[in-house]
Amino acid sequence: MKKISSYLLTLVFVVVAVVATHAQAPRRIISLAPSLTKNLYLLGAGDLLVGCTSYCTLQSDTQAEVVASAIQVNYEKAVLLQPDLVITTSLTKPKTIDTFRKLGVEVLVYDSPRSFEEICSQFIDLGEQVGRKQQAETLIADAKARMKQTLERIPADAPSQKIILQIGANPLFSVVPNTFMNDFIRFSKTENIAADLTVGSITRESVLIRNPDIIVVVLMGMIGEEEKSQWMSYPSLSAVQKNQIFMMDADKACSPTPLSFVESLEDLITKIYQR
Repeated sequence: MKKISSYLLTLVFVVVAVVATHAQAPRRIISLAPSLTKNLYLLGAGDLLVGCTSYCTLQSDTQAEVVASAIQVNYEKAVLLQPDLVITTSLTKPKTIDTFRKLGVEVLVYDSPRSFEEICSQFIDLGEQVGRKQQAETLIADAKARMKQTLERIPADAPSQKIILQIGANPLFSVVPNTFMNDFIRFSKTENIAADLTVGSITRESVLIRNPDIIVVVLMGMIGEEEKSQWMSYPSLSAVQKNQIFMMDADKACSPTPLSFVESLEDLITKIYQR
């Protein structure tokens, strides 16, 4: 009887130890999404990052290794890093997610956020997952307070203006509803000329017909400059006549943290309302 009791007690200790181990915050993380890599840094958890994609921007003191491109993962290299968590988005191929799980690595998948609120809720969840929930909640509170101040800069009597946020060239793509980038439009009190579209593909001729008052080019480098020059070549365009063709930092706007979303919105509102 004593032997059975001793065995049961030992078994309980083993189970508790296993549960405690799994309950611990991860210590070695691979990120397969630039936005999630940024969020780790914002949470002060960059030291947990051991692997990332070639598109992730690393801080100088990070020792993480590149284990993936936009479409392919080097699983052998990734597993040698002994990750206890892979974080990624629903844009990652299901096969990649399944492979990591079969290799015994926990994978945390976030859907592409459809609003600023979803960006915030995912950020808090990530904070909780990596043992930084309190930091995440504090950062969100600060971001929302800063946004409130930003929105108060919009004049109450500001006239309604039509806008397009261009996020692709050749073919041309615009921001559409039910995406987090549409919140830039919604919060800035402007009207999306692509509000009737479900897919962002749009022709230049259609843009000219819809005649936006504001054009925001969210493209990097020479492509962005070329697109701005292209729009400037249409003198009858309302945005040209009003001198309202702007550039927006694509890295900040297209893969934002809660903080960089607010920073991008501040920049947009400053450009539109000159205040």
